[in-house]
Amino acid sequence: MTSQVTDSLAFLLSKLGQATAERFAERLAPLGLRPRHCAVLQLLEGAPLGQLALARTIGVTPSVVVDMLDELEGVGAVRRTRDTADRRRQLVELTDEGRELSLSAARAAAQVDAELLSGLAPDQRSALRRALTAIATAQDLLPRG
Repeated sequence: MTSQVTDSLAFLLSKLGQATAERFAERLAPLGLRPRHCAVLQLLEGAPLGQLALARTIGVTPSVVVDMLDELEGVGAVRRTRDTADRRRQLVELTDEGRELSLSAARAAAQVDAELLSGLAPDQRSALRRALTAIATAQDLLPRG
């Protein structure tokens, strides 16, 4: 028996990923956010970070981080300041608005999760989360740190 492309994990995950990204983006749009902003907001909840460290942690180029931070500054979520110990270095920190946006983004993600997983039993949800986390970790797709 030959395997059909529509039976492959690549196809299923691609379709689910696309649908999930669209749904999540729709939920974030009223906040002025995009899915790519969420990791940045979450990482900055702990403490200010340098732009280069932020880029390394989320696995993007420094120029992508600059674009993301420009967007986040535009909605009042972050502020960049010069590091007093090293004037070449920009530190990024969340504003009060950024903390609120981070909480709102987490709520939006939880709503999308609930919609996606509504047809699964709790043990299936846990198993799926573990499996997807293992795959993403093995592929080095998750933020480091």
